Amino acid sequence: MQQLRLEELVITSLVTLSPLASTAVAATSVCNNETAAILQIDGKWGYITANQLTLSGTWAREIACFDAVIQPAGLLSAAIENLPAELMKGAVFFEADGKIIAFSTPELLFAALFSRYKLQQLQMEAILDTVGESVCVIDQANKVVSWNKSAERLYGIAAGSILGKSIDSFFTNLLVKKAAAERITVKDQYHNPCSQTHVLINAAPILMHSQVVGGVCAERDITEVVNLNQELTRTSRKVQSLEKEIDKISAKADAFAAVCGHSPGIIAAVSMARRVAATTAPLLLRGESGTGKEVFARAVHTASNRKGRFIEINCGALSANLIESELFGYQSGAFTGADHKGKAGLFELADGGTLFLDEIGEMPREMQVKLLRVLQEKKFYRVGGNVPVQVDVRIIAATHRELEKMIDNGEFREDLYYRLNVVTLHLPPLRNRREDIPELVYRGLKHFCSIHKAGANNSKVEPALMAALLEYDWPGNVRELNNILERLVILADGDMLTTACLPANVKAGNTQNKTIGSTPPLTVTTLSELMTFERALITQALQETNFNKAAAAKKLGIPRSTLYYKMQQLNLEPGGVSNLTATSKK
Repeated sequence: MQQLRLEELVITSLVTLSPLASTAVAATSVCNNETAAILQIDGKWGYITANQLTLSGTWAREIACFDAVIQPAGLLSAAIENLPAELMKGAVFFEADGKIIAFSTPELLFAALFSRYKLQQLQMEAILDTVGESVCVIDQANKVVSWNKSAERLYGIAAGSILGKSIDSFFTNLLVKKAAAERITVKDQYHNPCSQTHVLINAAPILMHSQVVGGVCAERDITEVVNLNQELTRTSRKVQSLEKEIDKISAKADAFAAVCGHSPGIIAAVSMARRVAATTAPLLLRGESGTGKEVFARAVHTASNRKGRFIEINCGALSANLIESELFGYQSGAFTGADHKGKAGLFELADGGTLFLDEIGEMPREMQVKLLRVLQEKKFYRVGGNVPVQVDVRIIAATHRELEKMIDNGEFREDLYYRLNVVTLHLPPLRNRREDIPELVYRGLKHFCSIHKAGANNSKVEPALMAALLEYDWPGNVRELNNILERLVILADGDMLTTACLPANVKAGNTQNKTIGSTPPLTVTTLSELMTFERALITQALQETNFNKAAAAKKLGIPRSTLYYKMQQLNLEPGGVSNLTATSKK
């Protein structure tokens, strides 16, 4: 906060009067506490303020006071904390280059300070009611002196009910008291101040002249995340056993079982892929790196019932000289160093099956012409060969680049684009489908535990870790998430995964140094119980926002379209929601 200086509190609007000016003229000059009249008699300066106007007299010299001392103008730049004692004892003139430039009396100084105090009070109230965190300030007797609107909403305690009272009457296990008593600062620490309320807290002591005069804390509500994690935890064993039973009962596994998630974007992509799988039409998968394009390509191939193999190639991993022989193969003696028996290319290996061309945007332009011919004629020639090879190959291509811009820049053939772009699937980035993260986490943990810790169960996740995973933006998408999960499984000391093993970049992407107290370990849940809990969370958010869907979606941290979809899926209507009881949040 900007430091207050003496020059902001004194009167700088001075009117110089003749000693023989009438009191009426003086009254006109001194109209408020921001103006003063000064006059000089026999080399001594006098002053007239609103107080002197009440005195009887005809001339200005008769009501003027001449008791002011003169101080150098350099004092005006002093901070208010370093005020000279003379300012509180009597009137003071401030002189610069032989001129009186400012004036002060104890009464005027007090009035100016009181006005500043009221302004700062209003500014502080506006700040506290604007921030999203709940803020509480206590004095050295542990009485509450500040309690903002976010704190009222979080704990259901009105400011009028708690201000001026001991905070011990409302809460136990208080971190703000500990921070004040032990003179410690707490940053982003998990805390459970009361039953069914979970927060990340920042707390610090308030010091005056090196003495503790109180404490302040700011808390961010993560109750919904913790409750969801606890619900997921309670039925992890049941999920695992049910999965085994489903594997036994299912006559045929779902080709898209490897696609994890129930967000609207993923559901739409899977639905489209199921319809396309039975055809032989080329498929173009678009999305950021790590969104699962190869997983979708394999699922489409499996669902297609094509008898041939699924062959994949990264078009950006091979040079222009090698990619032709890799795709189309070569005849014996086609070039120096070639196998004397020749070699079948990937198109031949994928005959009757699917060829997945990953990063199609990186394919050299000269190879794009040959690929186009294969798509049109269903045949090609090996390098160095003169006999056409007929193939039946379904093409699935993938890219994270904007092919339309590449066409405009002459980097990608427009005719090949239309051949590949018969059907396009857009895969959403992980940051746009955060509701899928818990399911991805527990499926990934099960997979990596089976690889690195056979027989062990590392499906327990602390609340702070799940909160961190949900808040991070995941620039590397699902691939980055799986990388983090494998790291957590490998580095975990016991059967509980914590934020301690998170990489620095993930911690920097959301909150840092999160710790956990005595919260019980957490595991996964069934999908039916997850839907039940989702219903409770959405119902609570709608009730707390008076059924304002935009506000409810913001409170839940999901797009409004996802909220509409969830309400329709869970059959939640405003009339029905109002009859339900929201989850208690004290």
